[in-house]
Amino acid sequence: MIAGIWAHYDDDLLFGVPTIDRAILAGHGVRQLFLTASDAGSGVSSYVDGRETGIRAAYDVMRGSSTPWSDRRTVLSNGVAVTTTSPDDDPRISLSFLRLPDGGLTGRGWYATEYRTITKLFDGEVSSLTTLDTGQDLTVAGLITTVAAFVTDAGAGEVLTTLPDFAPASEGDHPDHGGAGRLVAAAVDAGLLDGATVRYAVGYPGRTWPANLDDGAIARKLAVFAAYGAHDEVVRRDREAYLVIPGVGDWLQREHLLDDHDIVRAAQPRPDTRDGEGSAARRITVSGDA
Repeated sequence: MIAGIWAHYDDDLLFGVPTIDRAILAGHGVRQLFLTASDAGSGVSSYVDGRETGIRAAYDVMRGSSTPWSDRRTVLSNGVAVTTTSPDDDPRISLSFLRLPDGGLTGRGWYATEYRTITKLFDGEVSSLTTLDTGQDLTVAGLITTVAAFVTDAGAGEVLTTLPDFAPASEGDHPDHGGAGRLVAAAVDAGLLDGATVRYAVGYPGRTWPANLDDGAIARKLAVFAAYGAHDEVVRRDREAYLVIPGVGDWLQREHLLDDHDIVRAAQPRPDTRDGEGSAARRITVSGDA
């Protein structure tokens, strides 16, 4: 079983395929948790609905079926509720949506969601984030335990996420990507997750890393992403056009994963995951050189 922790609805497709695709083809279970609503400042909107439809379509390509999906409310073992969707004929696969505000490329957020972001939460500029659909308030500690509960509840033996923002190779990545990885790294450092099971995908900066997928893998990854993109009004293109979009075309030709033990942390006390008063961001920081 693979559990993924991602900021946005296409991060798994761009940075965690073909690993995820191969797991599905081999008959393994896949559970994905998407932290933000991927709303780009629109809040709960038709844009978000389109992206959520698109991510289902991408997994239809990977699983080889287009039968309907059904949604349900799932309460994780730490008490946080998420919306979970699964194909009616394939319970191996589920996608869960927490729907926190998207932080945008600057990490400063948007007017429509009160400029509240994962980056500001870690920096102590806000004390909590509120989910856009259910109104749940989550501190840094609450998010760390949510990530750990999701992985544990799934019974996952492998965890994928993006590089934490303190890793040197994450410089130039989307702040939300770095935040997702930082939450997973904090869960490892708190003893809530086994670091031996965790791998971090290189995000935006991966475009400068060597292309490492062969033609067959690129074609397959393109087909998966194009199924998603058909429902995303911002990136929608003819299939082959994705390969020439700056950034996207590069990521479709690459997948670079790093083990947790390769991610260097600064020496610090173990993270405090108690969800009490005060600035959890200051207590739980696991930042390094970046």
